[in-house]
Amino acid sequence: MASGINNVHQPGTCNGSKASRSGSAEECNRDMHMKMCKKIAQLTKVIYALNTKNDEHEASIEALREAHEEEIQHILAETRETILQCKSKVEEEQLLRKHIQALEIAVEQHKRLKEEALAELTLCKKQAEEKELRTGVKQAQAVLSKDMVDTNAGFENKLPHLNQEFDELLNECKASRRENLGKKVHLDEKCSVEGHTLINEVENLKSKNQRATEETTQKTYKLQVPYEREKETLRKTMHQSVIETVMNCQQRETEQRKRSETEEGFLLQQVKKLEADLEEKSQKINERKKHSQKLKERIQELQTQLDEFQRKSECELKQLEKEKEVLTGKLQNSSLEVAQLKQILDQQANNFKESLKKHNLQSNKEKEKLLQDLQNTIKENQNVKLQLEASHQKVLKMLEKSKNQELKEAEERLKKEFNETFKIQHQSHRLEIQTLEEKAKKELQDELEQIQKQQTLLLGSLRMELSEQQTSCTNLKKQIEELQMELRSVRTLKKQQEGSSQSQIRSLHDELEKCQSEISELKKENLLLKDTMELLSAELESQKQEAAQLQDRDKQHRRLLVEDLSIKHKKELDILKQDHRKEIENILSDFSSTQAHLLAKIFSLETALKELEEKSRKWESRSEGTHLVNCLQDKLNEREEIIKQLVEGRKCQHSLSANTESSRNRSFSFNPNTAGLTPSIKKKKTLEVPSRVVSVPNLASYAKSFLSCDSRSKRSAPQITKSTSLDRSPGCLRVGSPSAQSSDSSAATRAHGSEPPQTKDDQKQDPQHQEWFTKYFSF
Repeated sequence: MASGINNVHQPGTCNGSKASRSGSAEECNRDMHMKMCKKIAQLTKVIYALNTKNDEHEASIEALREAHEEEIQHILAETRETILQCKSKVEEEQLLRKHIQALEIAVEQHKRLKEEALAELTLCKKQAEEKELRTGVKQAQAVLSKDMVDTNAGFENKLPHLNQEFDELLNECKASRRENLGKKVHLDEKCSVEGHTLINEVENLKSKNQRATEETTQKTYKLQVPYEREKETLRKTMHQSVIETVMNCQQRETEQRKRSETEEGFLLQQVKKLEADLEEKSQKINERKKHSQKLKERIQELQTQLDEFQRKSECELKQLEKEKEVLTGKLQNSSLEVAQLKQILDQQANNFKESLKKHNLQSNKEKEKLLQDLQNTIKENQNVKLQLEASHQKVLKMLEKSKNQELKEAEERLKKEFNETFKIQHQSHRLEIQTLEEKAKKELQDELEQIQKQQTLLLGSLRMELSEQQTSCTNLKKQIEELQMELRSVRTLKKQQEGSSQSQIRSLHDELEKCQSEISELKKENLLLKDTMELLSAELESQKQEAAQLQDRDKQHRRLLVEDLSIKHKKELDILKQDHRKEIENILSDFSSTQAHLLAKIFSLETALKELEEKSRKWESRSEGTHLVNCLQDKLNEREEIIKQLVEGRKCQHSLSANTESSRNRSFSFNPNTAGLTPSIKKKKTLEVPSRVVSVPNLASYAKSFLSCDSRSKRSAPQITKSTSLDRSPGCLRVGSPSAQSSDSSAATRAHGSEPPQTKDDQKQDPQHQEWFTKYFSF
């Protein structure tokens, strides 16, 4: 009896196990899809955050580069301005030197004019002395003419003395003429004319004296009165001639004094002008000194700013290096995670391949068995057998990716049920098989589409990430090359600046040597002029000793004036020379200080360049990571090709199965919309679903959870293979704790009337499945 009851209730238990198994399979698939979608969403968010961070870092690096280039250009402009200012200073110094040379030439001309004036004064003194001597001779002759009446012997004795004095004067005049012939022709001509006149006058006087002596000797005894009258006339004539000569000398002296006064006034005006020019130049020099001090202060400020900027740039570079290291670590982690995901995908693909192979083998075996059983037992219902075989093929093809063990159990149970209760529940079994086939078809198609979409999305995201990493690597390489080019340009500019500064230094040294040579030549000329002045002064002293004592006061006064002027001029020249030397020393010190600063700057920039070269070498050493990325990308491409081939094979199988089903299912009449959703219901469900928010955890925790899920799934897989029936696998499927007895007891009531409600439940589960897809794709 019990065996009979069990035999009676076996169809119901089969139906209940089918429903529970399909529900548990759908729940497992949903859980797996949820986990995979969450993981994919987290990966997309992490990748997006990394991309945003990379973009921000690249923008900050570009901003720092632009600021660094602007500061370098600003520093170069300031250095050019300082160089131009130094050049302007050098040009001003050259102009000052030229002006000083012009002043020295004017002073020399002034000295020459003074010497000429002194020579003219000496000539005038000589002429006055000669005239005084003449007047003295005339006076002596007058005295002798007075005494001639008394003593002719005394007169005759005085005549040779006078002749001797006259001869001495003539000799002196000749000597003075000989000495001054080479120097001044005009004065010699004047002296010669005056000498001739004096000689003629002396000769006339001699002749007159001789005549007078003769006449006196002849007429002493005869005519003393006319002799006295003649003496008076001679005296008058001599007196008039002396007065005329004195007047002429006074007129000449007054004219010479006027000329000398005008020349002295003119010279004083020139001296005042020179003093004013010197004051202006001294003011300009002071202003330039102040300007140079300001420039020095500005240069110091700029140097401090440069130091601060270099420090800031070094700090920023260190920070950027740290950030780059962090980013490289993150990229490595992400690459590791990508590699892990790739491994997982490869494992899943291998598992799918193995499962497909197993399915094919099992399906082939089962097909053979079923064909034998059906040929032996059912010859009359060949159409039914063909339909069932088509349905079995559909079920096997649709459930290839779900779970292999469940399909095996379902097929075994279907075989048993078909062998036992084929005649009783033929119609109900058809309906169930049709519903199951439709559901399996839809589920498998959906799962295949989802998996393909997920794979395509993952591959696309991975490709995008790899392309972005490649672009970032290329951009970094380009940036490094640009920095190297900038460093090369900066080096060339520095070399050019060094060459220009060295050329300027050489030019300044050459100018200094020229100035020193000119100063030495001027000193030599001054020595020669001093020698000539000493010679002339010796000659003047010799002439002054011979001169009379009439114009001692005038000489002293003029000497004092000349000495004062010469002292003033010497002092002014000494002051100018000292100022010039001080300015030259200051310029040299400024130039040396600026040169030292420039050398220090060059040294600091060279150190910075070395550091940058070392950094670039480090970056070149990091290019091995790019090689690894390229290798990984090649592997990904190969696996993508394999996946494409598999997808194409599946499509071919689907097309073949669809053709066979279309030819075999023409005799069936079933409702196609029993296990599907209408488009209006789909729209309503998508509108009612709220937006899903997924939090992004850390990559490490995500990787751990992902690996743990994989390990759990791997552990659960063997349990499914070991289980012999669906009732004994509660760990794999989420059915709960109810036993098989409850399902068997409830199966009696569901023997024939529970089949339509099961289709409704399946219809409800399918919209939930679609709802979950709408949630994921709405995110």
